[in-house]
Amino acid sequence: MATIRKVLKKGLLIAFEGIDGAGKTTQAKVLRNYLSNLGYDVIVTKEPTESSYGKKIKKLSHNRELSPEQECELFIADRKEHIKSVIGPSIKEKKIVIADRYYFSTIAYQGALGLDIGKIKKENESFAPIPDIVFLLIVTPKIGLLRIRKNRNEIPNVFEQEEYLAKVQKIFRNLTELYIIEVPAHGIIESVSEIIKNVVDDIIRYYSNNYARLYTFDRKIKVFKQTQN
Repeated sequence: MATIRKVLKKGLLIAFEGIDGAGKTTQAKVLRNYLSNLGYDVIVTKEPTESSYGKKIKKLSHNRELSPEQECELFIADRKEHIKSVIGPSIKEKKIVIADRYYFSTIAYQGALGLDIGKIKKENESFAPIPDIVFLLIVTPKIGLLRIRKNRNEIPNVFEQEEYLAKVQKIFRNLTELYIIEVPAHGIIESVSEIIKNVVDDIIRYYSNNYARLYTFDRKIKVFKQTQN
């Protein structure tokens, strides 16, 4: 039996954030498959991208030769191109866009190098659409690095060092935006994805009833609540 195609009244932007090894890519794919099976038009996109800027960023994982300021400029240039070519058009087409990393990673990772967090956020939000929901996946740096070695069969790169990731995680967890929800991600894939699916189901239901951003989250216990008028 064919799946009935569903169209939202507006595009939806969902971002997955967290330190390396938290499970962002895995959960982004699980959510895409879930929503696609429900009939929604969904894309998963990833930062850094495959643009010329993104390719330069990826080379930094082997040789971090640029200053933090130069790194930040590269991430922003890559993101501007990403929004222009992928995220922006997809939202206009009322698709669900799932971003595997977004500008909160730049805030956290470059902020951990000493750059001004407020300035990074302000510059990004001058051109980047604010997401409808950010799932901040939480694992300890030790677990994240263990997953990188075991599951990816990789040696952690220069961005993936325990002390540095601890600083990054602290910045992530200090972000106070109401659309950011922390999800404990040390458990099995299915238990993590169930929390995520429930939240997204609720957001879609409210948007389908013409609500716009009338929601808040309890970041610690993962409870969805409609904000009272």
